Amino acid sequence: MALNITNRQRLEFAALGFLAEMRKQWARLHPEDPCPIKNLTDYPENERSALMAGVQKAIQFSGPDTDQAFATWLAKREEEVARTT
Repeated sequence: MALNITNRQRLEFAALGFLAEMRKQWARLHPEDPCPIKNLTDYPENERSALMAGVQKAIQFSGPDTDQAFATWLAKREEEVARTT
């Protein structure tokens, strides 16, 4: 029997990984401080949906379909760096 995997489940899995890595990095940078980054299920539903939408957008931006937009962003960034140095 095949599992019925939805895109929302994949997105939830990605968000869980993102938050886990954020907590790990926080602990490394601020070992004495309590971590403000919660588990996904500890956020209210509307905040969970917003966080997952942000992760989804980040995944979309990392794909080859955005190569032209990425090249434009990179060129603008390099121009800004050149102006400030």
